[in-house]
Amino acid sequence: MRRVLWLVLVLLGVARALAAQTELMARAYEQERRSDFNAAAQAYLEVLRQYPDNLSALLGLERALTPLHREADLAGPAEAFLARNPSDVAAYSVAMRGWAAANRPDSVAAVARRWARVEPGSEAPYREWGNTLIAQRDGSGARRAYLAGRERLGDPSAMAGELALLAAAQNNWEEAAREWGLAMDRYPGYRLTARNALARAPVADHERVLRQLSRGTPAARRLAAELGVQWEDPDAAYALLMASLPVAGNESLDALRQFLDAARGIEGPAAARVRGQVLEQIADRSNGAAASRMRLEAARSYAEGNDAASARRMLSALAADGSTPPDMAAGATATLVTVLLREGQVEEAERQLGGLRRNLGEENAARLTLQVADGWVRQGNLDRAEAVLAGDSTVEALAMTGVIRLYRGDLSGAATALRSAGPFAGSREEATQRTALLALIQPIETDSLPALGAALLSLAQGDSAAAVARLVTVADGLPAAGGGAELRLLAGRIETGLGRPDEAERLLRAAADSSAPATAPAAELELGRLLLSVGRGTEAIAQLEHLILTYPGSAAVPQARRVLDAARGGIPES
Repeated sequence: MRRVLWLVLVLLGVARALAAQTELMARAYEQERRSDFNAAAQAYLEVLRQYPDNLSALLGLERALTPLHREADLAGPAEAFLARNPSDVAAYSVAMRGWAAANRPDSVAAVARRWARVEPGSEAPYREWGNTLIAQRDGSGARRAYLAGRERLGDPSAMAGELALLAAAQNNWEEAAREWGLAMDRYPGYRLTARNALARAPVADHERVLRQLSRGTPAARRLAAELGVQWEDPDAAYALLMASLPVAGNESLDALRQFLDAARGIEGPAAARVRGQVLEQIADRSNGAAASRMRLEAARSYAEGNDAASARRMLSALAADGSTPPDMAAGATATLVTVLLREGQVEEAERQLGGLRRNLGEENAARLTLQVADGWVRQGNLDRAEAVLAGDSTVEALAMTGVIRLYRGDLSGAATALRSAGPFAGSREEATQRTALLALIQPIETDSLPALGAALLSLAQGDSAAAVARLVTVADGLPAAGGGAELRLLAGRIETGLGRPDEAERLLRAAADSSAPATAPAAELELGRLLLSVGRGTEAIAQLEHLILTYPGSAAVPQARRVLDAARGGIPES
């Protein structure tokens, strides 16, 4: 009975002690929550005085002392805790931070060595030792701490990640590359961190970083490949990747995908071709819809990289493969036709479109039909262009038919078709172009003018010089108000785009004919912009003021005012 009573009393005492400890901790936490850090620190110290084994109180004390910049006061309580609890490793880092704040690096090292005796095979004591010194801006001391851990553990790759980050912070990029190579073999998950860290190396260090990684393990060489493609050497990077690719299927897929991730967003044809190669490699290691998707993306990358042959190779197989999912087959067909048109192979594009039309939806088929027709137009084969559009009743096809009629010189038929198509067919740019064409031919009284059609066709084919010469010839045969001024305005704009300001000025002055009041304000506005662009600001101001005073009701006046403000040094033109 006495033993039972004694046990009950003991348990009651423990319960009272726990309750008291809990109350003290609650009081300390509440003061910390209210940001009364002085009071909180005193409360946590009181808990530790009465209950020196309370780790939560030690950690709370650190939280309270940090905003007071009194971290040095941690050392004593932490050491007292460790004296009673040497195996509780969480307190070692607190003690290190306390001694570091007290500017006692030898004591920090001593704590790390004691911790290492508790956990003899762990990197944690040395990592925390180095990290504590880094927080004190002692990079050299941190490096010694990490290297001490490497030596003590007998592992040449121990602490490699920490040493790599430290080397990069000290702009020692070659050492950073060497250490990252070691770290990746030990911890493969470091790869992305390593790439992002080394990617910040200045251009002058790129060659040394790549050389250092290329001497390392396959993982390090693959990291060099990922950096190389980002540093604008995609072909060499791809060769290095393939030479160090793992044999195992899943590992090689992972390596390819990681390289692809690094290569995405890198501009230029060479990078695009390399992306195509990597995507093709991924496709060859994949099955089903995933493989089809990769081949389609590869084709698009090849096309972007001007490797039309490889793009066609991918697309032809995809488009003709009956097992390819319908949406991917449609995408392959569309991309194949686009690639062929880009190469100028309009007849082959038309043939492929006809043979693979079954893979396309109505909307895609109509869009590609217009592209093929435009391809024939650019080659000057208007008959084939019209034949392609013969079965197409969409407003977009009607709009293109109007343009083709204009290129034939059929001004009346072109105007009818363009008006019927309306202002909303096609893209905004195409609608704006049709509106401009209607404005161009509206003043011309004749129904047929083949010479004008030939001039505009030259412009569509990219022969701007020939287009200007033909436009001027046609304009010379027309009165200013009957289309002559409008054609000279167009020719002047083309000459401006060609970087020929003298010829442009001559044409724009001729277009600014007061007998053509619908055209003159636009011509004067273009002339003012031209004069301003060649440094003749005084003349530009006079020209723009003349426009505003002479044609106050013109739609060109608000734009002229903005240009005038720019010419006078006011707000920039927008």
